Amino acid sequence: EAMIDHHTGAIQMAQTEQQDGASADAIALAEEIERAQTEEIDRMRELLADAE
Repeated sequence: EAMIDHHTGAIQMAQTEQQDGASADAIALAEEIERAQTEEIDRMRELLADAE
């Protein structure tokens, strides 16, 4: 669960970069980070549900 919180923070930072960033490369990286972290959160939630 702590990793989900950690990933959620990363997503929030990535979204801020996408909204406020000036560098196209940094914005593209932030988009990739958001996608990857969201997928990982989904997988972690599945693992937690399976462990119950």
